[in-house]
Amino acid sequence: MERRTFLTWATNGLGALFGLLLGVPAIAYLIDPRNRPARAGEFKPVGRLSELQVGIPQQVVIRDIRQDAWTLHPNEVIGRVWLVRRGEDKVDAFTTICPHLGCSINFEKATDRFVCPCHGGTFHISGQRLNEEELGAPNPAPRGMDKLDWQIEGDVVLVKYENYIQGLPEPERKA
Repeated sequence: MERRTFLTWATNGLGALFGLLLGVPAIAYLIDPRNRPARAGEFKPVGRLSELQVGIPQQVVIRDIRQDAWTLHPNEVIGRVWLVRRGEDKVDAFTTICPHLGCSINFEKATDRFVCPCHGGTFHISGQRLNEEELGAPNPAPRGMDKLDWQIEGDVVLVKYENYIQGLPEPERKA
């Protein structure tokens, strides 16, 4: 083999080796699960239908397994939900997150309304936003409470928990 041919092969081989060494981490970064959109939510059990009273909101916690790098967090709280039983087998499920700026919404029994303590966003028990005439002041919430999908299996209420972007006039799910 001539010296020039050997140097050409050696230069090309070293270039390919360096490209491989730099390319593998770049490809690993691109296929990393943290850079993918969140998976679609699944239905999680939140309570029993028989324990809910008609027309009285009840706040429940949604728990799931969360994995952070190598650490597994079993039974982690991933969200809170307001459940309102409407009848024999009908339930409304709302996030407790205010659509204005993301504070936690409370229920006031005296007024029979949902109220955000941070900026005064106020909602009917149906989750609809109160307008200025009903409230007597501007309502900072841009829309009603965010509704969640639900289903009933036997006596168990299941809710599909999702997060929504705050401040928008129409609900839009976070990716």
